[in-house]
Amino acid sequence: MRLYAVLLSLVLVFLVVSGGCMQSSSTTTKKAVQTSTVIPGNGTWTFVVFGDSPDPATNTTTGVSPELIPIAKAIAVENPDHAIYVGDLTNGWELDHTSPAAGNYSAQHANWMKAVSPIYNYTTGMGIPLYVMRGNHEDGPPKNVTPLLENYLATVAPGMPTNGPPNEKKLTYSFSHNGAKFIVTDDYIAHNGLKETVNQSWVDEQLSVDTRPFMFVFGHSPAYMVENDTEDNDFALAIHPAQRDIFWESLVNNHVTAYFDGHTHMYVRAEYQGLRQIVTGNGGAKMPAFDPANVSPVLKLEYPHGKIDKEDQKVGYIVVTVNETAGTWTGVQKIYNAETGTWTTGDTFTLPSRSGV
Repeated sequence: MRLYAVLLSLVLVFLVVSGGCMQSSSTTTKKAVQTSTVIPGNGTWTFVVFGDSPDPATNTTTGVSPELIPIAKAIAVENPDHAIYVGDLTNGWELDHTSPAAGNYSAQHANWMKAVSPIYNYTTGMGIPLYVMRGNHEDGPPKNVTPLLENYLATVAPGMPTNGPPNEKKLTYSFSHNGAKFIVTDDYIAHNGLKETVNQSWVDEQLSVDTRPFMFVFGHSPAYMVENDTEDNDFALAIHPAQRDIFWESLVNNHVTAYFDGHTHMYVRAEYQGLRQIVTGNGGAKMPAFDPANVSPVLKLEYPHGKIDKEDQKVGYIVVTVNETAGTWTGVQKIYNAETGTWTTGDTFTLPSRSGV
């Protein structure tokens, strides 16, 4: 009996030890699976920026440029992780009685959503995530056109993040993707009684709470103008230079990776205080000539390198590839030739992440 008891004890000890080893092995395997998943800081991914697609035709029946369709199809082929539209979807309020689309904001927005359906299908809710913001065409002179704003929020903007300031839900917001933070600002909600400004306290908070290596900020208006157009300047951040400068300095002080905008209907890249302003307003609206002499003197122009006649301006978009492994990001401008139906490459550049600035 004593021998039997000893043997039984040995068996029990063996089972306990074996069980512990099995449990330890299982835990190790689980940890190995967790550490093998993709985490921010590794690999590359892309996003696209485009904007400003009102119809150049004053008697438009749609309110949307016909060139938005080939742009949307090309962006869908790029298959980015997401796309960001920097405002002025349609002609909006800036139509007179000569157009049957005048005042019909519901139809204009429906036409815009149909045009971008290769990117994101609003009917099915399928496709590439598409983040939108308002431009001055979705606002009004000088006060907001309430039916226009209400229709924009009901049709185009329902899927936008709701983490913005209380009275700017789905208009001002932020989101994150892998190792990057994206901040979208609405320029047309009045702050301290002034439109054409940003919610600076909210922006400051967003800039300070995230330490991701890439930080991209978006608004409709350039902070510093690249075109001499007194009419458009009335709807730009530059009309309030003190508030604009505070906004820009907050981006610089927090090592923001880039500020993307539209409003001016062309593509222009420039640098000020180490921060790039990239105008991507060539989404199909009527385009003016470009003259470097009209660029704000504080900006260091990086692209284009010379004058461009309005007849030679081309629509398009920019593809941004974020390389989290290398700590860099690359921009490639895509240009559409409407006569040949082909795409070519324009501006290309590579810049460091926030930590590399």
